[in-house]
Amino acid sequence: MGICDAVAVAKILNATLVIPHLEVNPVWQDSSSFMDIFDVDHFMNVLKDDIPIIKELPDEFSWSTREYYATAIRGTRIKRAPVHASANWYLENVFPVLQSNGIAAISPFSHRLSFDNLPSEIQQLRCKVNFKALVFVPHIRALGDALVHRLRYPPGQSQASSTDYLRETTDQNGKQNPQKFVVLHLRFDKV
Repeated sequence: MGICDAVAVAKILNATLVIPHLEVNPVWQDSSSFMDIFDVDHFMNVLKDDIPIIKELPDEFSWSTREYYATAIRGTRIKRAPVHASANWYLENVFPVLQSNGIAAISPFSHRLSFDNLPSEIQQLRCKVNFKALVFVPHIRALGDALVHRLRYPPGQSQASSTDYLRETTDQNGKQNPQKFVVLHLRFDKV
């Protein structure tokens, strides 16, 4: 959701989006980057007519790092964005910083854009990001395909070996009856 919101806020502000930096999850200790998870070139290509996107900041803004913002209060960092802020909040509070400095860093950003009273084109852009622009890198897609295949066709029902499951033809899988399955997402929080 944060990535969909970041694209929407960039559109609202008529700003260039820098490929997002993902926070390390405190529970899973996952340090994967955006580029480790999503196909960045696809992301940029799908959204090229909506907003400009760059992979890294230009040299003139190379000072704008996580470390820079961690050491002191900075005029280019918007730290107190309300949860579910309106588009007007961004125009009133972030746009002036962006105009004055050429850059604005909004942190934290999760759940910082409202769903209510947004122009329909912004809501549509969010959907475009979520359903068209965000595509997993090939090895993550292959793992997902493998999991779904194993859930639908348990061992003994498929002639595929564990290494050839992605090479099975649709015709061969079509002869088998898919099994029902449920997926549970368990959340573990540190206490």
